[in-house]
Amino acid sequence: MAFKGNESYIPVKKNSSGPGYYFDPASLRLKIQQARLGFSFIKKFANNWLKIKIAKSSILDPLFGYYLVTKRCNFRCRYCYAESNERIASTCPEDLNEQDTLKILKIMRKDVDNIYFSGGEPLLRKDIVDIVKACRTLNYHIVGLTTNGILLPRKHEIAEYLDYLTISLDTLDEKKNDMMCGVKDGTSKKIIEIIKEFAAMQKEKKFSLLINAVITEHNIPDIYDLMDFCFRYNIGLSVIGQMENLRPIAFLRNNKEYFQLVETILDLNAKGYPIIGMPDFNRTMLTFQDHTCYPTLIPTVYPNGDLLYPCEVLNSRRYNLLETGSISRALKLGQKEFGKKINCPGECYLPAFITASCFMEQPMSAIKQAVKLRMGNCYNTEIVENKAWKTKTGG
Repeated sequence: MAFKGNESYIPVKKNSSGPGYYFDPASLRLKIQQARLGFSFIKKFANNWLKIKIAKSSILDPLFGYYLVTKRCNFRCRYCYAESNERIASTCPEDLNEQDTLKILKIMRKDVDNIYFSGGEPLLRKDIVDIVKACRTLNYHIVGLTTNGILLPRKHEIAEYLDYLTISLDTLDEKKNDMMCGVKDGTSKKIIEIIKEFAAMQKEKKFSLLINAVITEHNIPDIYDLMDFCFRYNIGLSVIGQMENLRPIAFLRNNKEYFQLVETILDLNAKGYPIIGMPDFNRTMLTFQDHTCYPTLIPTVYPNGDLLYPCEVLNSRRYNLLETGSISRALKLGQKEFGKKINCPGECYLPAFITASCFMEQPMSAIKQAVKLRMGNCYNTEIVENKAWKTKTGG
């Protein structure tokens, strides 16, 4: 079904007293986990608010640990921000062995309740399932991972240990997606089938499947069909604009078609469709608004255990966690050397940093979003016709 304006998808909660109600009778444990997660975020917000207002510091307690477990990748995406940024691309540290990687996870757990795995392509690590599984033993609240998806059939088990799994897909046009990702013909066709397969697992395995799409000059019209696809298969959609040197490319800043698409995305987001991120996050991210950055809320750890201080972009100093023994110790060393204030121009638009900024400005919305992601298969939408609503494509 094409997303052409004569149909629409409306989030519908089923009647709690009627048949097919989507909450399992055994949901008490989930409710406890959600309450625990919410309390953790509220506590972190209160501590960080005091640091900003009383201590006049922008070195805040982290919410998530962002762990790049490898910089190796089997795709050559044309828009990859890591490859386009000289400071990031100039170093490609070796992966730690599994034993030392598990040490890093234990060290990070002292300071963060939640962890997000990325790369490179994290599924290139032969031990990635054991690494993610270890997060459950270490009692992380939220565990997430981003992948290009092509290796997932070899690692089905990983879904059992994730709260959310993000697969990159920029268009349903298979040839175009192959071109954008720099892969051989037929790769994207396989990925789309893999996405459908894992979408069907969400309820059983209790994780949320997300698609991450990068909007470029090549795929603006395609995002409408991609939204259609996500809503049909009960998949969350995350969208960002293409960047170069971590700044939005000029083409998007001055493109009417792009901003028409953005308004549609924001409208659906506000109405409760499964578009990931609270409205303020998406508006800041997609329209390139000014923002205050608190990068230590989501510290970046490189494959060799280096924590990039104060962030992956500024990268003033690296502190290896195997040496410091904790994230908090690394942040204290950075504060001692560079002061309480981070001289950040706020010009980059990495999603993690925008998320952190929005958390401090609208904590309750951010907490609600985090709890939603923790639920697994959380959208529970039904497809209904709504001829009164039309997209801005006019089509």
